[in-house]
Amino acid sequence: MNVERLFAAWRGMGALVISRFDFQKTGLKAAAILPPEEMPTAARIFLEVGYYLETITVIETQEGLLVTYLYDLSGEEPNRIAVRTLVGPSRTLPSLALVYPGAEWHEREAADFFGLNFIGNPNPIPLLLPHDFKGSPPLLKTGTEKVVALAELKIFGEAEILNEAWEFAAKSSQQPKSEGTT
Repeated sequence: MNVERLFAAWRGMGALVISRFDFQKTGLKAAAILPPEEMPTAARIFLEVGYYLETITVIETQEGLLVTYLYDLSGEEPNRIAVRTLVGPSRTLPSLALVYPGAEWHEREAADFFGLNFIGNPNPIPLLLPHDFKGSPPLLKTGTEKVVALAELKIFGEAEILNEAWEFAAKSSQQPKSEGTT
């Protein structure tokens, strides 16, 4: 998929940030942060051009849960792309299982460990935790553990900021930390 066409599609979906990367340094070709409701649309675009869903990862940040969907395309040219979204206190996202059936497993794992609720997942039962598990999601930080801020993550690359709310986070993450900064 041509990167410029991909970026145009992301802009049409209300992307907050679009980034280019040096694949040799990061393992990614491009990335975007999209609104949660646009994740199925992004997935359908990738499916139509032959990408597969590699994995779904979650990081707890001060701003919410940052959910990353990694897509790849088999071939000689690097084509790994990250599509991210930030989920707030509702912890609710649309399921991608109707687009990529394999997403069901990844979503169930994220639900177990981070308390995410994937609306439309056809099999939302716990994957790894006991069905009667009553505790807090085990990978969420407790009140005594430090939660990273988006600005501390190196996820923005050569970024095009499309929403002013993301300006600070993207610029902060591109600057090197000074000695003694934690």
